[in-house]
Amino acid sequence: MRHHLRPLLDPASIALVGASEVEGSLGRIVYENLLAGGYAGALYAVNPAHREILGRRAWPTLASIGAHVDLAVIATPRHAVESVLESAGAANVKVAIVMTSAEDVDSEASRAWSAEVAKAAMRANVRVVGPGALGLVRTPAHIDATYCAPRALPGRLALIAQSGAVATAMLDFARPMRIGFSTVISVGGAVDVDFGELLDLLLADSATDGIVVHVEDIRDARTFVSALRAAARTKPVIVLKAGRSLEPREIVSHDEVFDAALRRSGTVRAATYMQLFAAARILARGRIPQGNRVAIVSNGRGPAVMAADSACDRRLELATLNDATMEKLTTLLRHRPLHPNPIDVHGDAPPSTLADAAAIALDDRDVDAVIALHVPRPGTPAVDAASALAAVAQRQRKPVLAAWLGAVDRPDVHEALDAGGVANFYTPETSVDALSFLAQYRNNQALLLEAPPPQAEPQAIDTVDLEALRTTLADEGRTNLRPDERARILHAFGLPSQPHAIDTRDIDAISAGIATDAHFGPVIFARPAKAHSLVQRQALMLPPLNARLAADLLDEASPDGSIDPRRTSALVDVLTGLSALACMLPWVVAARLDLALADDARIFVDDAQLTIEPQRRLMRGYPHVAIHPYPVELIGDVTLRDGTVLHVRPIRPEDAALERAFVGHLSEATRYFRFFHRISELTPAMLARFTQVDYDRELALVALTDSGTDRAAFVGVARYIANVDRTSAEFAVVVADAWQRRGVARVLMRGLIVCAKRRGFDRLSGMVLRDNEPMLEFVRGLGFSLSDDPEDPTQVCATLPLANA
Repeated sequence: MRHHLRPLLDPASIALVGASEVEGSLGRIVYENLLAGGYAGALYAVNPAHREILGRRAWPTLASIGAHVDLAVIATPRHAVESVLESAGAANVKVAIVMTSAEDVDSEASRAWSAEVAKAAMRANVRVVGPGALGLVRTPAHIDATYCAPRALPGRLALIAQSGAVATAMLDFARPMRIGFSTVISVGGAVDVDFGELLDLLLADSATDGIVVHVEDIRDARTFVSALRAAARTKPVIVLKAGRSLEPREIVSHDEVFDAALRRSGTVRAATYMQLFAAARILARGRIPQGNRVAIVSNGRGPAVMAADSACDRRLELATLNDATMEKLTTLLRHRPLHPNPIDVHGDAPPSTLADAAAIALDDRDVDAVIALHVPRPGTPAVDAASALAAVAQRQRKPVLAAWLGAVDRPDVHEALDAGGVANFYTPETSVDALSFLAQYRNNQALLLEAPPPQAEPQAIDTVDLEALRTTLADEGRTNLRPDERARILHAFGLPSQPHAIDTRDIDAISAGIATDAHFGPVIFARPAKAHSLVQRQALMLPPLNARLAADLLDEASPDGSIDPRRTSALVDVLTGLSALACMLPWVVAARLDLALADDARIFVDDAQLTIEPQRRLMRGYPHVAIHPYPVELIGDVTLRDGTVLHVRPIRPEDAALERAFVGHLSEATRYFRFFHRISELTPAMLARFTQVDYDRELALVALTDSGTDRAAFVGVARYIANVDRTSAEFAVVVADAWQRRGVARVLMRGLIVCAKRRGFDRLSGMVLRDNEPMLEFVRGLGFSLSDDPEDPTQVCATLPLANA
């Protein structure tokens, strides 16, 4: 069993290994930082040479300490790292940060050394961050186990960086800007712990409100995307991806695929260091706008126009001020503004006028945020204007951003703005960038809450014939398909070839296909069919696609609206068929479809190019795709003990109306036993959370009556959600009152237990209210053991080991 990473956030004891190999060494600096930071836990120094460290006793090995160690920080020479990890395993150390780095990251020898470090960690059952990791900053625990200076300020923002140099630069920038952090950690070589696990860890961290990520390369795309999708629902995440200039030129580049992965997960991407810094500053403030409508207030027209242009480029909307707001501004400025937004108070206005104009704009219900710009003028002292604006912002829930031009070296201005929770971005463009990140995050949140309309249930595709074809191709060593074999593949996924008897014509709007990325697996693309291959605009999306996502992909591929609306439905069917093909046939690694139109509705494949690798076969869990597709293999019917037949399948985003009705019709007592508090209906956020399931980490099985008709209804739901340790999951089950004690819960839970075991979980656990006697009796009958909840006497913990279930 792999250990959980919780010791990274709250280690009761830390051992630093290799602190004085050389005078002034990396390890010695780390040890001094730990002491200076005021870490209150047990701190040990380990040095095989038996030398004292800073006048303190040093143990020769981790095992010789004779006490429990939560976290080991390793800063030894390269040749000693493997033996130290072996010692850590013997001492039952759970997590180690390996600061020692490879000599040359890009050399074969360094890659071989990193691989040996990974093997040593696996043998020792020690989770490893690194090698080449910066270390760890955890301000709530007063931990600074890094070689960085200056020390990080406390805050509620977390930073995960691939590069220690980037993390160091971020900390150097952050301190004078008064940006604080809850956690700073770099993954380095990421031979074990990767971004996905760290994102999951911080998602569950009550000390973290927002996460900033610097990425160069992804090792585990499935975990990364899954964690981003989970995090985006609760905490804003900003990602800076580096390295696109080093990638080979491809029709579909890795950077484009990475961008598609971020969009699919609802994550905001920064393009530059400055954008990442701007995002960090605004996230640290914790004020999120409710929309993208911005009012710009300035004492100089030139900067205001620059900000307005930048806002349009970043898809922010210049707010339309209402009549009442315009009347107030006319009174304040003693004339009616010619251009109501941006608001120019003119250079001779006193400091209070800029703040008063901002206050008037903030009171407008059609304004979501204000950007205030100040240009140095003899009659408008920068500090006075900053203090006046801060007083206004302090009374507001809407975000206020500032750009005090010429105040880079004016800490007094910064302090005055900071007193009101206003971040100074120094230039109009940077302030707009920062606001655009917040607006994009809010837009992503709104999209996540959208419930797609009901759709027909997806049908399981019979791939037996296709698997036989793959086996034949592999046995014959063939990588080329005959026309009839190509047609068999396309027909299986609803992609019919052109009937020769029908008069067809080309579709100028769109061509579509599949490309395979080395990290993220298959990606679906759509692009203008007539565009030149090097300059074409193409849209990408990770599979699986449902009808709504396919329609979004079409909109992105044709922003000018060049697609005939009468063809949209048929094109959506093509894209969802391609998506199913990509998910079910990993051995089809590339495809390009040229489409033809038979009439106003029907679309056929006029020509298809498929690239195959028959040795690749479908594995359980669809590991070849970055996002787990809808598990159609779990769809089926069950018969209850009274002979009633129910339809059972995994829940889908299109089930929002069914889920809402199901919970709404539960009795008050049943809802209380399920949710542990009184609710009358599900909020939009809860509804999205329950129906938009990430099948990589969770599963909800629903039982339906009258399936396939307009009378279809849920009669029971059982679900599990993976815990942060990824080795266990939490379960819940609820049945409609009229269907209780008929075996519905038992059927659903047995199916859920089988799925959890196949998923690789060690155990299922869940909390049950102590006075819910029927539920306690039910889980006992399934083999669950019961124990008291040490934190809440009204609850009982039910646990089922899955090894023998």
